Amino acid sequence: EEWHAEAARRGLPNLKNTVDVLPVLVRKDTIDLFTKYKVYSEAELKSRFMIQSEAYTKAVTIEGKTALLMAKTQILPAALRYQKELAESLAAAKTAGLIGAGTAEFNELVTAINALTAAIGKLDKAVSHHPEGEAFDHAKNARDTIVPCLLTIREAADELETIVADDLWPLPTYREMLFMR
Repeated sequence: EEWHAEAARRGLPNLKNTVDVLPVLVRKDTIDLFTKYKVYSEAELKSRFMIQSEAYTKAVTIEGKTALLMAKTQILPAALRYQKELAESLAAAKTAGLIGAGTAEFNELVTAINALTAAIGKLDKAVSHHPEGEAFDHAKNARDTIVPCLLTIREAADELETIVADDLWPLPTYREMLFMR
């Protein structure tokens, strides 16, 4: 944050993502600089702009489809299995006269599963949408639709990671990656 403030104070551009940076390749001052020193021609810069736009779109779409697959086939099934275990435990507790035992935990799990399910639906729609227009239009669409969905699905999965029992969780947890060998 300090650097962002310092850059603004100095009047420096603060381009925060690839899609914001790509148009710099085809700005007049960039073209003039690169053509003056015979580094790239105008056509080469425009080609690089298109290629990098397509590469960005492809990479973000692959990330989206991978996250979607992981959420649908690993995270959601594990969470639903845990939900079943907790529901059976709650039913047994109720039968034993322990009304309310584990209800808060169960409700927290259901809320997290619902958040993941909603995020899966949004990400599925985002990666399935094929916008019209040029390569850069596709890159902007990926940044504006897929990336936010990826963040939402990540938040939902992170929440479930803290709730679902370790023996059911299908992926390495942050704790395991950071503190265990």
